[in-house]
Amino acid sequence: MNSNSKSVILGFYGESDSGKTTLVERLISALTKEGYHIAAVKKTNQRISIDSAGKDTHRYAQAGAKLVVFSTPIETAFLVKAKTSEEDIIANIQHFRYFDFIFVEGANEKHIQKIRLGNIAERENTLLTYDGNFENLLDLIKNRKLD
Repeated sequence: MNSNSKSVILGFYGESDSGKTTLVERLISALTKEGYHIAAVKKTNQRISIDSAGKDTHRYAQAGAKLVVFSTPIETAFLVKAKTSEEDIIANIQHFRYFDFIFVEGANEKHIQKIRLGNIAERENTLLTYDGNFENLLDLIKNRKLD
């Protein structure tokens, strides 16, 4: 797709095991097959790190680096050693100017439009509660790109 236009940002939220990851995975697969470029953000309230003590990247952070990049022949990971808001994460992703859609699993910030899964309390800026009709949701998302 032509990704020169602004990315469509859409959040997904629901209780644990409500199907958020599975739904986002299905959407990414379907949209990618149609030529769209997708960025995905996974948020959690758990205090975990993807970095490991003793590894070089961890040592750099312990020495004071606020950004550590780990790059291999097959992928590159940017580790920002600070809590980062959804707004700042999305702004950083948009600097790549490559993505048609940015999906945020666990979205909580008010300005992000969201899809709710299950009967969790509705968050501000919720577009709809997913009712299991994947094709309708897919059409809604694609139409947001056309707006």
